[in-house]
Amino acid sequence: MNAGFARPYKTPPNVGELLMTTLQRREKARLRSERWRRAHGIGPRKPAQRPWLALGISRSTYYRRRAQQLVLAKARQDVAMVVSLSAKQLVLRATYLADRLAADLMRCVLANAAMARELGNSLGTNGHFKA
Repeated sequence: MNAGFARPYKTPPNVGELLMTTLQRREKARLRSERWRRAHGIGPRKPAQRPWLALGISRSTYYRRRAQQLVLAKARQDVAMVVSLSAKQLVLRATYLADRLAADLMRCVLANAAMARELGNSLGTNGHFKA
C-alpha cells in the first residue's frame, strides 16, 4: 500500500457520549442553547408559569373558569355603572343608544336599497341575470 494514500487512524468516539440518555442529551442541548443566548446578549428565560397545577386542575378547566370570571366581572362592572347612574342619566343614555340604533338601521336600509337597485339593473325581464 502506498504510504501517501494511507488514512490517519481515527480514534473511536467516546463510548460514554454514544450511550447518553435522552435526559442527558436534552440537558446538554439546553446548556448549549443557554450559552448561545448569553453570547448573543439575551437574558435568562423566565420559567413557565402554570397556575393550574397549583390549583390541582387541568389547563383547559383553568382557562375556562378564568374566562367565566372575566365575563362575570364585566357584568358586575356594568351593573355597578347602571346602579350608580341617576334616573336622568339613564334616560339620556337610553336615548343616545336608541339614536345610534336608528342611525345604524337607516344605514342598513340605504345599503339594502342600493343592492336591490343593482340587482334590478342586472336582471332581465325573465328574472335571470343578463349575460
